Amino acid sequence: MRKKYIYLLFGLIIILIFSIGYFVSKSFYNKAPLVENGSIDLSDWDFNKDGNVKLDGYWEFYPNELLSPSDINNEVALHKFYINTPGPWRNQIPNDVISDKGIGTYRVKIKINKSVLMYGIKTTHIRSANKIFVNGKEIGQRGNPEPSFEEGYFSDIQRTVTCFKPEGDTLDIIIQVANLDYFSGGIIQSVFFGDYEKILDYYIIFIVLDIANILILGIFGVYYIGIYLKNIKQKKFLYIGSVCIIYAFVSSTVNEKIFNKIFSFMPYFWILKIKLALISLSIYLALLFIRQYGNDFVTRKNMKLAKYIIFASIFTVLLIPMDLVGLFENIIDTINILISVLVAFSIIKAIYRERYGELGKKGAILLLCGVIAALTQYCIFVLYYCSIIKSSVIPFVTYFIFLLAFLVIILKQHINAYNKIQTINSDLISLDKLRNEFLISTSHEFKTPLHGIINIAQAILNKNDRNTAKVDENLAYIISTTTRLSSLVNDIIDFQSIQNEELKVNKEVFDINGVVQAVFDILAYMRKNEEIQLINSVPIGEYYVYTDENRFKQILFNLIVNSLKYTENGFIQIKADVVEKNYINITIEDTGIGIDEKYHDEIFERNIDIDKNVFNGIFPSGLGLSISKLLASRIGGELYLKWSELDKGSIFVVKMPKANDDSDVVRQELDIKNNITTSRSDEKLSTNILCEPTETKNNGEKLKILLVDDDVCNIKVLQEIFYDSDYETLVAYNGANALELVKKHKDISIVLLDVMMPGLSGYDVCKRIRKEYKLFELPILLLTVRSTPDDIALGFEAGANDFLTKPFNFMELKARVTTLQKMRIAVREALKMETVFLQSQIRPHFLYNSLSVIVSLCYRDGRKAGELLGELSKYLRFAFDIDPYNSFISLKEEISFVRSYVKLEKARFGERLEFEFDIDEACLQNTIPALVIQPLVENSIRHGLVKRISGGRVKISIKKSNDYIKIVIQDDGVGIDAEKLKGLLDDSISINSGLKNVNKRLINEYGYGIIIESKVGQGTTSTINIPLKLNI
Repeated sequence: MRKKYIYLLFGLIIILIFSIGYFVSKSFYNKAPLVENGSIDLSDWDFNKDGNVKLDGYWEFYPNELLSPSDINNEVALHKFYINTPGPWRNQIPNDVISDKGIGTYRVKIKINKSVLMYGIKTTHIRSANKIFVNGKEIGQRGNPEPSFEEGYFSDIQRTVTCFKPEGDTLDIIIQVANLDYFSGGIIQSVFFGDYEKILDYYIIFIVLDIANILILGIFGVYYIGIYLKNIKQKKFLYIGSVCIIYAFVSSTVNEKIFNKIFSFMPYFWILKIKLALISLSIYLALLFIRQYGNDFVTRKNMKLAKYIIFASIFTVLLIPMDLVGLFENIIDTINILISVLVAFSIIKAIYRERYGELGKKGAILLLCGVIAALTQYCIFVLYYCSIIKSSVIPFVTYFIFLLAFLVIILKQHINAYNKIQTINSDLISLDKLRNEFLISTSHEFKTPLHGIINIAQAILNKNDRNTAKVDENLAYIISTTTRLSSLVNDIIDFQSIQNEELKVNKEVFDINGVVQAVFDILAYMRKNEEIQLINSVPIGEYYVYTDENRFKQILFNLIVNSLKYTENGFIQIKADVVEKNYINITIEDTGIGIDEKYHDEIFERNIDIDKNVFNGIFPSGLGLSISKLLASRIGGELYLKWSELDKGSIFVVKMPKANDDSDVVRQELDIKNNITTSRSDEKLSTNILCEPTETKNNGEKLKILLVDDDVCNIKVLQEIFYDSDYETLVAYNGANALELVKKHKDISIVLLDVMMPGLSGYDVCKRIRKEYKLFELPILLLTVRSTPDDIALGFEAGANDFLTKPFNFMELKARVTTLQKMRIAVREALKMETVFLQSQIRPHFLYNSLSVIVSLCYRDGRKAGELLGELSKYLRFAFDIDPYNSFISLKEEISFVRSYVKLEKARFGERLEFEFDIDEACLQNTIPALVIQPLVENSIRHGLVKRISGGRVKISIKKSNDYIKIVIQDDGVGIDAEKLKGLLDDSISINSGLKNVNKRLINEYGYGIIIESKVGQGTTSTINIPLKLNI
């Protein structure tokens, strides 16, 4: 904020305070005539409508005399002046006539009307003792105005409210004033005159305002001190609370002087002493409060200086004689105003330099507003008691601004503290979540290798025919897995060592080629398939570095593990090149899924947001990349991501210090290294160390099980568990491959599905499989590290049949797989039994209709009846030969059934029925469920044709259509309306059981049923699509 704007703000606040005070004070009275030459005409003034009158103007004044009404009426007075009232008499009368401490008499004549029954007078501030007369009668007195103390003078500056009945149309008001103990005397503030009820209301308003002011300040003070007592470290609440209580006391000694009324026995100047001392103390406490928010607001030097001056003032005012208190009040007021001004400018300076302390920019401006309000209030009181300002309302406005500013500051601090607590709490929750995720992830990294070791070892023990090559391969897996586990432990230990600055580095000279090849040898078994090439392009004996060999190996191990995890095919290649003469760049390039550009700067962070899909949807578990970067830095090198692009791959670079070839010691170490370094090939590793092909073909009829996991070790374990079982294993390393295999192999019996995979998660794969297969058609067993209720619920919602938490016992896994398979078989058997039941419902229906026709013909045409009996006999012979547990017959047989039925119906309905067959002969050897066409033909006849007198035609069409046989039964009957068509196949409506039974059998068998289309008056078309399957 620019300096000129700060000063502008300063001025605007002061102008605003005075403006508000002016307009508020104007609301208490209307503009009235002024006193001129000791008289005022109010005969036309409506006190009920226009309100009270301030008797301001030029009053008659008789210095050095306390004149009674009779003395003035007898013109005893020797001297008469007209002085401006309110205001002290000094500066208006020569000093040789009257001094600041003296006596005098004021007089004003008021011309009135008789509309008011009872008039009232209210004084505000008269120093220091006074007596009031109206038309010769005394109506009020404060203190005892006398020429000397010996004659009984004592002061009392409390306000007077009195009333009287008017006599005549002119009022003669005389006020005797004596001031022997203050530095200035006279009627300091206005005398109010008007209807007594209005005067009393005015008085009550100011009493209420004073009490409200005192209570508000007191309540705030007690509240703040209460907060301090609960937390004594927060001294700012003690300071601001004390300031509020002091101001509450000061407020009770000004305006209507409530404290003076309650403790009227206390001498006024003792009250004044206490008030001045407390005001100075409040200035010091306010400085302490401000300093709590920033040392730049009140510097240590200024604080020390203010402390000495303020406490010196306090002790002085308490110790000086009574007759000097009034005079010393001016000095204390000046000191306090100067200190307040300096503080205000100090705050302005801090804001200009943008040193906001704990408050921030807005808080510092609020603090400045509060200081300006307090300063303005103090100045207003001084000006008010000097008769320069004639309104006592403005201090209430400044009180409000002062309290509001400091209240907002404290509230803002409370809000900031609360928000800070919330932020810290949120951070703690996030850290706790990160910790939990880290523990889960690390546990997974520990548990996966461990359960792999256990299960592979158990598989070796369980084999009766222990093939040496197979055992060697399994042992190699165990070695690779334990090395991976050891690396993870090293990462955690090194991370803690780096955190505690305890990492030990043992630098030596070594050949990069040997380390790279050793890491490749260990991690070769983690390749997902033989298409991934591990290429060591670092020449033997050419690139030597001087660093910690074990740490370097650990870095390479982590980087290659990361590449293997996210590479499905292609290669992982390591190269070396000399850069900057003293450094060698080792590049690790892979053809994996890559990293999104927006995450390039975050992949090495320790606390990556776990919700971010850094690696195409997979969060990198463990500390691998983060600890690798830290290790590279600690051993004198650097690790960074050179390039990465989604679906193309990544290139990481490890920069290490090059060994100095000119050093004799290094040369000797190089010779030793060269002698013991084994020659390594940079060609593709031999495939004999790879796992078995992803699809295992075994002799014999076996059920297929699909294994889906992105971890090679997990796949190896699962393959070993089911090696001697009744399953043929298919392997997929990601969700997309799994869906392809499910689509390709229709005879998969069960899917073992890992939840955490790149790209499509296990949940996504499960949902997509469920779109094609029901729960009983293809069981899915989820394998998951997490087993919280939410994770389990997600799995079942996705369509899983069961779940198993990793690491699992291989016997439990086999038992669950067996149970799911038995469930699948049981459901299929139940469906077959339901088909038999539905089929049995059709046969009696058909027999009943056929016999009815034959019986009717026996009486009319015996030969025809005999032919029909032959057709029925033929039909029954084939029907009885159908196996109820394998109720499939050739399409040729089904058509024979239909022809027999058609002849029976034709005999019954005669020329009303016409039939047309359009059959592709090539389809006749395909099998279909028995008795699915005849009920449809029957439906066309019964509900489509016979309802018309003229009958109609039924066309039966059977054609090949892509991979299906399309069977269409079409009639030109009465048709079916749309509303009835909707419920035709609905099980909840008990009509047309023949169609429903056929539809349900087709759904049980193929997953879909009959397609019926119909228009009223045009006919009905029923379509069945049978998957093409030749009868071999």
